[in-house]
Amino acid sequence: MSDALTVPMVHLLKAGVLYQSDAPAVWEQIVSQQAAIGDYLSVIGLDVVIDRAEGYAYVRQQDLDSRDDGVTVPRLVTRHRLSFPVSLMLVLLRGRLADSDADSADPRLVLTRDDLVEMIRGFLPPRSNEAQLVDQIDAHIKKLVDLKALRQTKQTGTYEVRRHIKALVDAQALNDFNDLLATYRDAASTTAKDDT
Repeated sequence: MSDALTVPMVHLLKAGVLYQSDAPAVWEQIVSQQAAIGDYLSVIGLDVVIDRAEGYAYVRQQDLDSRDDGVTVPRLVTRHRLSFPVSLMLVLLRGRLADSDADSADPRLVLTRDDLVEMIRGFLPPRSNEAQLVDQIDAHIKKLVDLKALRQTKQTGTYEVRRHIKALVDAQALNDFNDLLATYRDAASTTAKDDT
């Protein structure tokens, strides 16, 4: 591997997701060396994904089912099963990002901790202890920060929704969720009417 590839490759493999705004010089190296990086990573069963419009890049495992030679390659990039609340928050955040993109000229979506708590609260089972519920939601928020779906800003208690969430939750998954949510709401309102 040439020296020109070393820095961008290490950053990509180490960062998980690399944003243009976080490391502009490395971003330029990744963009200029995209073909060489892709060729190198493909040898070990990985793909580089670069979204120039959104300004991020990441490495993902190649689709193992698409191999023609029948060889089973072990996963190099581990998958993590997410809890229901964390998955739900990802979908809700993706929806908020889509709304923000449609309504605002600002590419950044910044939410407060209170915004995040209120966003998910209605989907979680009620608790007699409000503090426990908020602590539980804080743990989910921390998980989203660990996954780099949220980034804590310099202002205490505010989080930026990261743009690569679009790659984690695509438009089809968002539509499927919205359909499921509409069905749930219809069923809940029918049940409420029947009870009165």
